[in-house]
Amino acid sequence: MKQFKVIVAPEAEEQMQRYLAYILFVFRREDAYEAVKNDYLNTLKRLRTEAGIIGESRFKQLRDRELKQIFFKSHDYVILFRVKGDVAEVAKIFHTSEDYQNKIR
Repeated sequence: MKQFKVIVAPEAEEQMQRYLAYILFVFRREDAYEAVKNDYLNTLKRLRTEAGIIGESRFKQLRDRELKQIFFKSHDYVILFRVKGDVAEVAKIFHTSEDYQNKIR
């Protein structure tokens, strides 16, 4: 099975850190913070092997920008990424309740 190098863009990492901070400081739920953080890290691990088999998005806005999406297994977040050769580049991270397909630039 092909392995991809996963690179997280600084903006995407900042997005994830804001979500985690919100969970920790607004909800005051360390257990939820840890669960979402672990789900995020596991999703990045999944990208190492699944990036090449994930098909095009059903959203034209994402396809036009060559973005694919992978969802967290246990939480309502989505990672938008591009595949360039052997690299899966994480571009954005959103909560699925957001209109993320129209928020990308």
